[in-house]
Amino acid sequence: MEISLALGGGGVRGVAHLGVIRTLEKHDFKIRAIAGTSAGGLVGAVYAAGISTEEIELAFNEIKQDWTFARNSYDNPSLLGLSGIAQKLSVLLGEKRFEDLKIPFAATAVSLKSGKEIILTKGKVIDAVMATIAIPGVFPCQEIGGRVLMDGGVLDPLPVQVARWMKPSLPVVAVTLHEIPEGWTPDDIAMPMPVPGPQQIIDRLAKLRPVQAFKIFSRSTDVSGQHMTDLIIQLYKPEIIVRPRVGHIGVLQKIDTAEIIQTGINATETTIQEIKSEANWIRKIQRRVRNRILPVNLPKYWENIEE
Repeated sequence: MEISLALGGGGVRGVAHLGVIRTLEKHDFKIRAIAGTSAGGLVGAVYAAGISTEEIELAFNEIKQDWTFARNSYDNPSLLGLSGIAQKLSVLLGEKRFEDLKIPFAATAVSLKSGKEIILTKGKVIDAVMATIAIPGVFPCQEIGGRVLMDGGVLDPLPVQVARWMKPSLPVVAVTLHEIPEGWTPDDIAMPMPVPGPQQIIDRLAKLRPVQAFKIFSRSTDVSGQHMTDLIIQLYKPEIIVRPRVGHIGVLQKIDTAEIIQTGINATETTIQEIKSEANWIRKIQRRVRNRILPVNLPKYWENIEE
């Protein structure tokens, strides 16, 4: 049974994508294309390179043990840097280009100058990942092909249309990371990023104006991302939606990796029969005929960087 994936953004919540993919593998689904935005772009790229979910989980835990956001001297303006993540990605992806990947993959970004969505399908994979995770103002924008690029989630927090464009005959399994647990309220917002030290010091830091401002910014991006995701789902109608309940977690918050992965597993298991129904050969033929009549071309509001 063949499917394509649209992996949404959400910072550290993206670990839930590992649980989704692991469950799909368990049920013998063949992933033939992956479109990823932000955290979904990071996980999707590494998995498309042939690295197992277990190896990706191990790599994330290694980063988490020394969770720093150091900047490089050549970085574009930003509050934090991505040097630690870049170092780990260089080990996982090396000099791989898109044509070297085992699964067709596309990442999305946004041009800082034109404001257009950029679909990254060529060149070095690590460059595309660094661009799609560049939260504006928080992490440095990346320069590719003469364009300055930032986080794809700014315009497209769930790249359903990109996944459908890549493989029009396959059902799109869209994974959104904005679902919140029952009973959670915004008053429960934690520190926006992990801070080492005694709890007494952490509590004092949490009251500082810059930290409070960052919490407000983080919450505002969550609100806009959630509503944009809902609109995308209504507009592009992915065949299946998987909703891990991780929307209460801050984009840079300290997490229990195994717990978040299990959330992805649980959410996927509840949709397995639905995915099987959409992946059967009759539905595949129906989509193929429909897309021959209404071909899925590159939308005018997209741009593609050749290198």
